[in-house]
Amino acid sequence: MTKKNQITTASGVKKLRYTYTNKAKILFYFTIIFFFLLRLAINVQIRLYDVEGYQIYLLPTILYYALIFFALTLLFFAYKKFYTLYDGQRITYVNQLLRRSRSIAVEEICFARMDTLGIYLYRQASPAKEDKADLFIPFFRFGIIDVFSADTFFRFLIDQPHIRVEKKFKILPGYTNKWRWVSILYAVLAICMLLASSTYLQTIIVLYQAAEAGLI
Repeated sequence: MTKKNQITTASGVKKLRYTYTNKAKILFYFTIIFFFLLRLAINVQIRLYDVEGYQIYLLPTILYYALIFFALTLLFFAYKKFYTLYDGQRITYVNQLLRRSRSIAVEEICFARMDTLGIYLYRQASPAKEDKADLFIPFFRFGIIDVFSADTFFRFLIDQPHIRVEKKFKILPGYTNKWRWVSILYAVLAICMLLASSTYLQTIIVLYQAAEAGLI
């Protein structure tokens, strides 16, 4: 494993982070932004060309689209606001969006269960299935757990002699073959957004040509 994937702070605290679901999702994000940029451009043209029959208030319109861009960016990249910090003394799960965190001392952990949803850490040696975990680290938070930092964290838990580790999967959740369909879905959605954007792009060109010809 390369140093690039071993995310460690200067103080020796390591970071278990999340990453985007797949590249097609990022492509979908950019096609949505492109779609709304074209719509914004049309509104700007209507205001600048003073097209008859339309009344556009430019500043509120720009603020409206800025809010949309902010909300979309937050939705697609919110995974960066969730992470787990750990060292030989303590494990802390951080939610920066809500400014909350939960932690547990490593020496207090007796049992760790990993299933398809996440990692459950218990102070009990043999907890029942219905027992609430003392610390839960989900595999999915607006994205999927990073495979490299997850592997480092798993090895960290396994190396603790006082922690009994139970793993209920062979392939890390979020990286199984069925997730290819999710990638395909995002790719299809991205194509649909591009097709929808073509109409707005043509409108921008027509408005520009009409303005240059003095028709509007």
